[in-house]
Amino acid sequence: MYKVIFADDEAVFRTYFKKVIDWQAHGFDLCGEAKNGLEALELIERDTPDIAFIDINMPYMNGMDLAAKIKEKHPSVFVLLVTGHSEFEYARQALKIGVDDYILKPFDEEELIVALAKIKGEMEKRRIERDKSLKERRVWKESFLNLLISNEHADDNETIREQLETFQMGAGRIFQVASVEIDNLHEQWPDSGEIRLRKYIIANLLNDLIQIEGTGYPFNGPENRVVSLLQYSDEEAAERFTPDGYAKLCALISKHFGFGVTVGVGTAGQGISSIRHSYKESVIALRNKISMSRSDVLVYRDMTSKAANIGFYPSEINENLLIHLRLHEEEKIKSALEEIRQYIRDRQLSGEYIHMIMAGLVSLCLTYIYEIGKQVDDFLPPSFSPFEAITNKSSLDEAFEWIADLYLSVAGHSKSMKRTKSGNLLTSAREYIDAHYMDSQLKVEDVAKHFYIQPRYLLKIFKEGLGMSVSDYLFETRMQKAKELLSSGRNLRLTNVAEMVGYGDPAHFSKSFKRHTGLSPSEYEATRQRG
Repeated sequence: MYKVIFADDEAVFRTYFKKVIDWQAHGFDLCGEAKNGLEALELIERDTPDIAFIDINMPYMNGMDLAAKIKEKHPSVFVLLVTGHSEFEYARQALKIGVDDYILKPFDEEELIVALAKIKGEMEKRRIERDKSLKERRVWKESFLNLLISNEHADDNETIREQLETFQMGAGRIFQVASVEIDNLHEQWPDSGEIRLRKYIIANLLNDLIQIEGTGYPFNGPENRVVSLLQYSDEEAAERFTPDGYAKLCALISKHFGFGVTVGVGTAGQGISSIRHSYKESVIALRNKISMSRSDVLVYRDMTSKAANIGFYPSEINENLLIHLRLHEEEKIKSALEEIRQYIRDRQLSGEYIHMIMAGLVSLCLTYIYEIGKQVDDFLPPSFSPFEAITNKSSLDEAFEWIADLYLSVAGHSKSMKRTKSGNLLTSAREYIDAHYMDSQLKVEDVAKHFYIQPRYLLKIFKEGLGMSVSDYLFETRMQKAKELLSSGRNLRLTNVAEMVGYGDPAHFSKSFKRHTGLSPSEYEATRQRG
């Protein structure tokens, strides 16, 4: 328990201060109150508290003078000024004379809990620095807790049971694990001190906010996560658990500390062996945040299994995207990516399958970079780690915003490269095919003749520029137009669709379409109408 005294000349505020939170439940003992600076100084001399809340405006001795005397005689006391907005500048100046922090009136329960979390984090750090043996014990305990989540252990493992007893964790045998992950940590690149501070804040808020019938043990886990190991008194206590405290943790951190966190919660289980299992579930929940509409608390047991909901991901989507990238068609690139995003959202795919699709999109873009004879470093920074970036995106929209930036950046860089004569000819030939694809008699020779070049030279230009033949490009164009017609809702006859995309024989068109998409024209049309 940390000992707390507070001083304020307003009786109403002193009454409020005592009742605003359950001090005992949060690890604090209110050992005294004072109505002026002189009384407060006497209290501190008598009780030597850990923390002193001091109003800045008091008779006989104001808060600034009192704080200076406390810091002079009792430097270990954590002094926190309580001030109104009109005295805000005085509070800031007080930090220069050794006051540890300040809080503005009027404050509510939430603001006080946040302030106390900061205080406890700082005091814990000071305490560990003073006491080497305590620091060593803390490191030992943290290593042991990491061992519990990292390896499978049998319930009859005598060594593990002895360690549990050593750390006073031998009472209950019902365990549950929650993992707290700092959002976008790899993108922000804070220094190690900033990361440690964030983890201190998280751990202290976990102690205050996660109230269970049992004991919680927050500790630093793998990959910069803060892990919360819950040990319940019995099975009924585990069943009464709700994730509300974790939701409040996410909200408080986002509101007051300028960064976000996501929590993955595993299921409760019996025995030591359940700890590793619950931890793995909490990480799986975190990995699925990209597929969830909300990204604060993800409870494994509440997540609907979507592993079988893969659907049919048409390969031509990626093929068309690569063509748009080769031709630097930025608007079409954005439209193609939006089509993929909507496909994922409509089918509510699992996080694992989304990551697979996203990895495919990144590979496609990298393939294009090598295709044009360049290296990834020519376009992107040396620290670029695409697959790590995908895994850590907190939402589908955020992931696709990142993918779109990647594609448009590469398209923009390659577009700025010197345009050759053959490149200009490729653009013109493509435009000619786009305007005449509905002519069933259109052949490679016709396109070459229009530009007064040999068919072999035209083929070479298409292979070098698009990675496909002229015939393949004509086929892709016709298939794309056919899909647009079948998706239009106009209920066109197969014969009409075939004629409109340059096929005189509907049966030949139907066979070609199925070879391209995996579906017959009627099946494709029905799929699109269902959405």
